[in-house]
Amino acid sequence: MPFLDLPEARLFYVDHPPADPTRTGALATPTVLVHELWSNAEAWIHQLPHFRARCRTIAVDLRGHGRSGLADAYSTDRYAADVAALIERLATGPVVLIGASMGASVTSLLAARRPDLVHAVVSVDPDYAGADDDRARMRALADALDGPDAEATALDIVDRLVEGPDTPPHVGEWQRLAVLRLSPETRARTWRQNAFSPGGLRFRHEADAVLRERSQPVLALHRDPERLRADERSFAHPASRAILVSGAGHCLHQEIPEYVNAEIDRWLATLSLSSGDVSSRDAFGEER
Repeated sequence: MPFLDLPEARLFYVDHPPADPTRTGALATPTVLVHELWSNAEAWIHQLPHFRARCRTIAVDLRGHGRSGLADAYSTDRYAADVAALIERLATGPVVLIGASMGASVTSLLAARRPDLVHAVVSVDPDYAGADDDRARMRALADALDGPDAEATALDIVDRLVEGPDTPPHVGEWQRLAVLRLSPETRARTWRQNAFSPGGLRFRHEADAVLRERSQPVLALHRDPERLRADERSFAHPASRAILVSGAGHCLHQEIPEYVNAEIDRWLATLSLSSGDVSSRDAFGEER
């Protein structure tokens, strides 16, 4: 199995060559998939066979998740730096980055900090730019995840997020099993650091400036109209687009994969991506 050994963590990833290596254009651009909190690369089971039919497709287990190793730091900064290191090691950049929920925060930060590695960004129901007055609730959940009912708290969080009006039961079952694979300590630390570490994008006050730094075209699929509007206000590229999705739970890529895949393909087909020089704005350094 392929692993990337970094100073702080060991990352598991899958790397599939394209079925048709002669294709060109945005639809053939190498694609990197970044999963949601408490999940792993298997969350993309509906996307991996679809995208690899036309482009090199990579999916990673973020540090502390799936088959990857544990670490001390689980901030958005560190996750983004890990994905940047993976892209550099595999020499795939610039890539199309697709992130779900927390993975969308990771990919957006990476796009802002390392534009040389990123052609385009797709955010699937991103967790970034949440209401600033939600901090108290998130801190209370962080404390509960450190408490005696940690497992019940984690499963309740997942159930509330995943289940929409028409969500099929298997989606919730898959997500619960992914959560139960993690230790209570890992669940608590990843939740707290994702939400509250410096440089995070979970709340609008911190997210707005970083999202505006994404110079690439962005496709964002949202369930929350407020988050959608915040995303739209940040768009810098004229080809960026936001779509409001109703009637589904949080895991759009698992619940309505045909729709998600088709929207991504349709949007990428409209892009004329240049391979011109793009310089790095900022290197990832110590956690801020």
